[in-house]
Amino acid sequence: MASSRWSIEAAAGYDSRSVTGSPRVLIADDEPQLLRVLVRVLEKQGYAVVSAADSNTAIDIVRKAPIAIDTVVLDAAIGPAGASAVLELLAAEQPRIGLILTSGAQLSEPLRSQLRERKGLFLLKPFPPNALVEAVERSLAKGSG
Repeated sequence: MASSRWSIEAAAGYDSRSVTGSPRVLIADDEPQLLRVLVRVLEKQGYAVVSAADSNTAIDIVRKAPIAIDTVVLDAAIGPAGASAVLELLAAEQPRIGLILTSGAQLSEPLRSQLRERKGLFLLKPFPPNALVEAVERSLAKGSG
């Protein structure tokens, strides 16, 4: 069975949605084990997934492959640039990309404000796999409406 992962290079070159038919999700989390689990959960649901282990990589992916990303799942405490830097980039350059922030604690007021402005969703860690899938589905539904 073919993997539903897609590369940044492929995504930057064409819109893979027309090829795969699967919504594309960028997951950015600096906890390697959690990142692997989140990727696996979404791949099993048929999503095309690309991952980033830090905020700088997430920013590079958004800049190189903006048309190929439907939703971003972003850890609120991701380093080194932080979630705010990713959110600012998304607001300025890709306002239609769906957004889900995750955190093991409540969000700071600046992050809550950015999330509200983007009409994004919040998942408090730890969350069950089905909560992630439901949040991605809700985020995608918002983007298509």
